[in-house]
Amino acid sequence: MKSILKLSLLLILSGIWTGCRTDRKEITESIHIRLKKDPERLNPILFPNPVSREVYQYLFSPLADYNPETLELSPVLIKSMPVEEKIDTGKYAGGLRYRMELLDEAEWDDGSEITGHDYVFTVKAVKLPLTNASRYRENMQYIDEVVVDAANPKKFEVIFSQPKLLSLETATIFELYPKYFYDPDKATDKISFEDLNKADAESFAKDSIIAAFAENFNGTEFSRSKISGSGPYRFVQWESESFITLERKENYWGKDIGRPNFQAGPKTIQFHIIPDDVNALAQLKEGNIDVMNEMTGADFVSLKNDPVYGSKFNFFNPALTKLYIININNRDVKLADKRVRKALARMIDVQSIIQNVEDGYGTPIAGPVHPSKKTYNKKLTPPGYDLTEARKLLSEAGWKDTDGNGILDKQIEGKKTDLSLDLYISGQELGKRIALMFQQNGKECGVQINIIEKEFKIIRSDHLKTRNYHLVPTVISMDLNAWDDLAGRWHSSNDTPQGANDLSYRNAEVDALIDKIDQTADEQERLNLYHKIQELIYEDQPAIFLYAPAEKLVISKKWDARATVKRPGYMANTFGLSKVPVTSSN
Repeated sequence: MKSILKLSLLLILSGIWTGCRTDRKEITESIHIRLKKDPERLNPILFPNPVSREVYQYLFSPLADYNPETLELSPVLIKSMPVEEKIDTGKYAGGLRYRMELLDEAEWDDGSEITGHDYVFTVKAVKLPLTNASRYRENMQYIDEVVVDAANPKKFEVIFSQPKLLSLETATIFELYPKYFYDPDKATDKISFEDLNKADAESFAKDSIIAAFAENFNGTEFSRSKISGSGPYRFVQWESESFITLERKENYWGKDIGRPNFQAGPKTIQFHIIPDDVNALAQLKEGNIDVMNEMTGADFVSLKNDPVYGSKFNFFNPALTKLYIININNRDVKLADKRVRKALARMIDVQSIIQNVEDGYGTPIAGPVHPSKKTYNKKLTPPGYDLTEARKLLSEAGWKDTDGNGILDKQIEGKKTDLSLDLYISGQELGKRIALMFQQNGKECGVQINIIEKEFKIIRSDHLKTRNYHLVPTVISMDLNAWDDLAGRWHSSNDTPQGANDLSYRNAEVDALIDKIDQTADEQERLNLYHKIQELIYEDQPAIFLYAPAEKLVISKKWDARATVKRPGYMANTFGLSKVPVTSSN
């Protein structure tokens, strides 16, 4: 709670929840937002990545979410936040129960009620091992039963077999799916929670109806063309690598309830997929784009100080809870020695990047926890830029330039191997700058860095998921909860093709400590566990931890707009047209 209050104070001091005025002549009810890349899928359960979230946050609603103003976990689809109940007797003695009731008004697009049966379906779709929902499945493994009230299907209870850290968040902050739409054949009715808690994927695959459901659910149709949720906007069109259009639902059932997730200001939300920063900035200046986030610091400051265009926009710096890192493939033979990984970390001048690329908007990090959170281990110091130390570490690891070609080499499995590493980037400006710096500094240390540019969805499918890579810059995005779930990326059980541990990081002691966190009630002891995990990861250097950026968000004064610490930094559905337009000087 202290960390939430700290973030809330930061938000207030930044003054980012203030109204704005327009200076543009043309007023329309469509808002135009730049996306850095194609989101690939709009299916939160299967693909909960940051770019997709920018779009699907208006299509799907969770039971609860972090309020953009208070930053507290607040009810969305449910009437009120449930209270944790200890179970003392019966089958689930020692476990927890949450009783919840959905809003009376809540309904799906076909006019049918949103009920506990939709909640049951969504949980089953996650827990079914045939679906590609591994990121959520890890969190939901302890949901052992969901019981819908026979007299009132709006009421249901969620049962955990054992106490678990973030059990309330686990039970409430995932997006709810309409059963009628995603499971019209009622395949999941054949599955019991007991089966889900015991049976494996092979057992379910033998049932043709269940297997067909999973195949359809995993397919592109339910992620790119057939999309339906309880949010205030409906999916209209998606032109790959070009644009996505959402349309406000007229007579939407949630419009008068007063919760931020249900607001629907702009009539349409148009996302323009523009990977190139230069092009995106030009479109922003021309008035073709209203909202642009993740700007470089140089572009942000330059536009803010521009005598012609600066007055047309409002500029925000919410402190988003995300981290920039470079994934290292710990499984690769060249990178298996932690001294090599530590050497690579010392070849990146993070302070220079923050100053020259981010214009000072960023904080160096030493591990996988955001520095604003109470769980962050402040005793750890980022390794820093030190090419001398990098050369020393590589030498200690046995890498020498035996043939005088300027590239270090070593005998691995009886074969002379050059320290030549492939760095995959997706073509964004920040990634390019980091790659070029890495390449130059690597050369000075005898490491050949080969920069390979591809679309990120190709990098993800062909390299990250197959572990066919050496280095990939990426982003870790977190929610506002005080206690992060570290299992997804750092537990060895998630070193699978669908798991989030794309680094193939494995440390038995880290696994044991992560498992212990779930069973630890004492807050100080839990903090100690978080700190110890970070110390172990720091020593292993499984990734290059760069920095925690501050968002650089620009919004046209055409809109009464606001920013928030809640990712992705803004909620366009809460924006309204400025009521007092000012004549443009153009």
